[in-house]
Amino acid sequence: PFPSALASCAVFTLLAWAPLAAQAAHPLVTDDTGTQGDGNWQLEVNTDHTRTRDAGVTAWERQLNTTVTRGVADNLDVAANLPLLRNSVAGEGAQSGVGDVTVQAKWRLYDNEKGWSLGLRPAATLPTGSSSKGLGNGRATASVTLISNLEAGDWSWLANAGYTYNDNKFGDRKHLWAASTAVLFKASEQWTLAADIGASRGAEPGGRRTEKFALLGAIFHVNDKTDLDIGWRRSLGSKPVSNTVGVGLALRW
Repeated sequence: PFPSALASCAVFTLLAWAPLAAQAAHPLVTDDTGTQGDGNWQLEVNTDHTRTRDAGVTAWERQLNTTVTRGVADNLDVAANLPLLRNSVAGEGAQSGVGDVTVQAKWRLYDNEKGWSLGLRPAATLPTGSSSKGLGNGRATASVTLISNLEAGDWSWLANAGYTYNDNKFGDRKHLWAASTAVLFKASEQWTLAADIGASRGAEPGGRRTEKFALLGAIFHVNDKTDLDIGWRRSLGSKPVSNTVGVGLALRW
């Protein structure tokens, strides 16, 4: 039926352009000011599975991210992320392939050496994903995020505020903002618990003007070079309702 097709299209579009967590330390959306250090590397591999329901239509997005980070100075990292996507709507065929590659830098521009630091993260996406399949924007985008990081004992408080110029072929909003904050607690030498909450301007003109989320996660520190993580994220506010479950691995050398 025609209304069902419209709902399917709306849900699929929402999944395709939902904010991604790949730019921050998985499973968080909010980033910290930590860098790898001059000459050091980090490899992150994580996967997120999102289910969205709208007007009786269910859609899924499955994403596999591979991110390589290089420390080019003690306070400066450069990184690239390659996403593999598989999007599907109930009763319709799935679309899968490479998404838009992200390149970014993270600069810790201030550190008072008493637990508080500020960082800046410029980033750009390249139109490597197929826009006809809903896997990419079709054009390059650019963003910048201001990062605040406060540490006190076993607690850490993060806050981000960012702007994205969302160039695209679909008539979506081009000027987007996002803000989020997270709290982390080091429960033991091996476990860190995290809670994250945020809001952003919705890209789709006919969709929600503001999109909100809440997230709970845990990171298991196998050793000082290896982390495993798990997280659950849920949309807040009006429908459609999205739930995301993700797991990840980080290796440093």
